[in-house]
Amino acid sequence: MKGHVYRRGKTFTYVFDGPPDPLSGKRAQVTKGGFATEREAWSACREAMKRAEEGRHVAPSRRTVGGYLVDEWLPAIKSATKPTTWANWKVYVDSYVVPVLGPVKLQQLTAPQLQAFYDHLLTKGRVKVDTVSAMYELWRQGREAGKEPTPRRLASTTGATIHAARAALRRFRTGQVPKGRTPGLAPKTVRNVHVMLHKALADAAKWRYVVENVAASANAPKPGRRRPTVWTPEQLGTFLRFVQADRFYALFLLAATTGLRRAELCGLHWSAVDLTAATLAVEETRVVVNGRAEDGDGKSDNAPRLLSLDPATVAALRDFLSRQRGERAFFKTDYRDTDRVFTWEDGRPVHPDVIRQRFNRLSARCGLPHIRLHDIRHSYATASLKASVNPKIVSQRLGHASVGFTLSVYSHALPGIDREAAGTIADLILGESGEEDDR
Repeated sequence: MKGHVYRRGKTFTYVFDGPPDPLSGKRAQVTKGGFATEREAWSACREAMKRAEEGRHVAPSRRTVGGYLVDEWLPAIKSATKPTTWANWKVYVDSYVVPVLGPVKLQQLTAPQLQAFYDHLLTKGRVKVDTVSAMYELWRQGREAGKEPTPRRLASTTGATIHAARAALRRFRTGQVPKGRTPGLAPKTVRNVHVMLHKALADAAKWRYVVENVAASANAPKPGRRRPTVWTPEQLGTFLRFVQADRFYALFLLAATTGLRRAELCGLHWSAVDLTAATLAVEETRVVVNGRAEDGDGKSDNAPRLLSLDPATVAALRDFLSRQRGERAFFKTDYRDTDRVFTWEDGRPVHPDVIRQRFNRLSARCGLPHIRLHDIRHSYATASLKASVNPKIVSQRLGHASVGFTLSVYSHALPGIDREAAGTIADLILGESGEEDDR
């Protein structure tokens, strides 16, 4: 492979025969100009020929970052990506990447540009309006004037949904004051954007659109560790007694005694439950994508797992099954037999967001400290570790990839366990000799 450099006006250009086309076998010329000196042109030519010989040749292109992500990459990966992940990535592309980096030529994107982009997101990248704070200010003014605004007025004035307004009103009445949002995004969100761009640019390198993945040379912000907000076992018991008459009491009890995720609870089938053996298999999920509930196949490759159930949870599931059978007999042909464990009276599958909203209403009425539905899972894990349940068993029941990940997430629960272990080991080693010394 030979190259040639020639003067073109005031600059220099290189040219050489590129690698043969895999179908036709014909060689196309590779050329690039605009170099200030002949030496620069020859240096670039040698580097380009080296890439071509190694099969890493990238044809010059005017493709932009926005055009690549929106028109090519997102459609190409949709069928091979989890629906929730793809939906999140599309939001990142449309809301954050395209408005800032969209016009940049894909082949001209650099690691310093990405670094500056991440800094921009951290300081002033937020595009979502803080409707919660706006609703709180409107509610506070109304209360001071002696007339509390209705959820409909909160929603219409701030642009929030009626469901969000109702939930916010319940929180305000219990004394919860929203924390004002900063103009920038949270470090975890920016890191998620980086992960998405790293994957997109890695694919661009594989497709020979770019020479290298410049995201590999950019540093994403490190998110701060968030200590999970949990209820104590006593508070969990208080909540479960409060909701004992609720239709989905068995769902809340199952969450508290197994740590199942919301998607796993809503996606559970009776065919995966063995009440005689007191076990259930976690196989499918029901996730929310753009507001719609869709069936999934588990959070990860580690998700399918078999869990043992305690007698109280088995009894609650038996009661719910008996209730469902009565509803099936009542609705007859109008009953939607989906085999879902948790359904409405006519058999319709329950929407995960509805369960979340129901939990928020019930927990607010119960008078307990505010936590998310997902925090029941954290409460289960924390209580299990503090009760000296083997961390490996806890990790397996939670469906984590490794026990190391479980211990890192719930490290706040370990100091007490460590102190107990220190005392137990000391008593085991020094107990007899200590008694002899006392005598």
